[in-house]
Amino acid sequence: MTITQINKYLLWTNLAFLQSYLLRLNIGPYPTNLQEILILAQVVAFGIMVIKRKTLKEQFQSLKQYRVINSFLLLTFISVLVVPIFDAQYFFRHLKFLLFGSTLTFIFLQTFQAKAAKLRALTIAGYGALAFGLLSVILNLFGFNVAHDVRLIGPLDSAVYLAYYLAPFFIFFTIKYLKHHERNDLVAAIILGLLVIATRSMGAMAGSFIALLVYLFKQHKFSPQQSKKAKAALVAIAAILTITIFYTKIQPALKTDYSSLDERGEIYATSLELLKEPKNLIFGLGYGQFQYHYFHNVEEVLNRLPLDYYVLQPHNIFLLFLFQYGLLGLLLICLIIYKTIRRTDDLENISAFILVYFFMHGLIDTPYFKNDLLILLLLFMEVALAPVLKTHSKPATKSSKTA
Repeated sequence: MTITQINKYLLWTNLAFLQSYLLRLNIGPYPTNLQEILILAQVVAFGIMVIKRKTLKEQFQSLKQYRVINSFLLLTFISVLVVPIFDAQYFFRHLKFLLFGSTLTFIFLQTFQAKAAKLRALTIAGYGALAFGLLSVILNLFGFNVAHDVRLIGPLDSAVYLAYYLAPFFIFFTIKYLKHHERNDLVAAIILGLLVIATRSMGAMAGSFIALLVYLFKQHKFSPQQSKKAKAALVAIAAILTITIFYTKIQPALKTDYSSLDERGEIYATSLELLKEPKNLIFGLGYGQFQYHYFHNVEEVLNRLPLDYYVLQPHNIFLLFLFQYGLLGLLLICLIIYKTIRRTDDLENISAFILVYFFMHGLIDTPYFKNDLLILLLLFMEVALAPVLKTHSKPATKSSKTA
């Protein structure tokens, strides 16, 4: 087996087992997890391959192509220079996630340059997500990690986090099926859709629906009769989602003092108060520092005890980038959203529609700067927005498909 094959197989393994960060261990005094070990093994294999091919210079030159990764790293560097770090633990955790995620994304893009290769690799990642969702079902059936409200959750994590992991691949397989009508894609899409429903994450369900709705409206391929049936189905789904969201989210918030919407109200109120400080608005709170500032301000802002003192992120994508990086971060996410909307005109670019999901769900929840979810965010952003084929790669054949 050649080092090129080893690098490729390791990359497939990393993509299929993104949730391996849950398998935690210690190497001496250093706490780590299987995901980090797999990525480090990936770096070694990729490095050996580059040295054997004598392409080190080309790899460094190609770094400038990946503007999303570079933007994240640059803004993190600026944040460190201008904003004090109050909580070093959360800072280094976030920094570690960013470095590992950026590294794996870079190796992915350098290894799989052809459209069909990207599609195949993301398909493997999708099957990994499906397997993890089924594992979560098995654990729930055996009485492990069962939420108090009977939601499907992943090992050691929340239902929303699991939904965030599964929903992008539900969209991925659904669009693949709509484009190519392959039975395996349909089966995967149905199973992943049911798993997302089992998480009872209204944000994941509504976000997925909107992303797929954007795709359907973009393709303009319905005949008049099909259009009527499609419109009826879409209206029915929209009605069901609206009623479900009202009874599961809005009504509890109106009738009780505790619901996810009540908690978000506290988060947004505290966030707006923090933004009244000019330096917070301009420079942000610092990379990975929202938890610290929320903990020390929420009680004073609300004039009462909050529902939760420990909130890692502000549960809104615009607030997230603003607090992480300041006005430059807000500008970055607005630019990415603008570029993504333009990329949805290319129906081959499935990743752009997955980003639509991230943005829609991101209006009410943002577990982006965490392990595998940051990897997925960076990966789909780069695949959607960076050039699909590099100038030094071979021309794509007619059978090549875009991820």
